[in-house]
Amino acid sequence: MALIQVSARLNPVQLRRAQKALGAKTTSETLQRALDLVTETAVHDRILQRYSGVGKPNAFGEDR
Repeated sequence: MALIQVSARLNPVQLRRAQKALGAKTTSETLQRALDLVTETAVHDRILQRYSGVGKPNAFGEDR
């Protein structure tokens, strides 16, 4: 996949904290890892939301 070049104004302290937390060496790597984390978290959250009733009594609408 082709990468795009962007220009952004970032808080340097926040960038360094993110870089350290993500174990990234460069600004580009930090931003890529942060985007990966956000998108994976969103997928995870959707899965949890979809199956949040599974395993609970009457989760499937069965009256037993």
